[in-house]
Amino acid sequence: MKQANVQVYTGVLSQVIDSTSKNGSDLNDDFELVRNAIDNDKVAEIGSEKLLAIKQHFQSGTDVYQNNLQKLEAVATPVKLIGRQKQMISAYRSYAQACQIMTNSILPDENTIDVDAFNQSEKDQEAAIAKVSDYTTRIMNML
Repeated sequence: MKQANVQVYTGVLSQVIDSTSKNGSDLNDDFELVRNAIDNDKVAEIGSEKLLAIKQHFQSGTDVYQNNLQKLEAVATPVKLIGRQKQMISAYRSYAQACQIMTNSILPDENTIDVDAFNQSEKDQEAAIAKVSDYTTRIMNML
């Protein structure tokens, strides 16, 4: 088992949180476009080409989240933080999975969106990222 270096651990944790925030900001315009189309029953007006571009953008963002999850799983964790780290990893995994579900809800070949899946994913993402934030705060307070 690798010896946990607190500085390396906090560096990885900070990088993952920064990456998550930047990625979310990058995806937000496409998310808002889809959210507004759903809310105004105008999904078909987006068009299949734009839906495909959004789906590809969301997939690249989801890939970033999966990469971040791998970093969290791989970093050596100080012993006193192992429990919280496992909780945070579980919440981050839920977040990444919810993002993948949202990505999969976009159906450009059919020029539509699985609105129920999209909406549930949005709720699941909000709940999971709130847990990630809570666990991150608790971890930082334990250092």
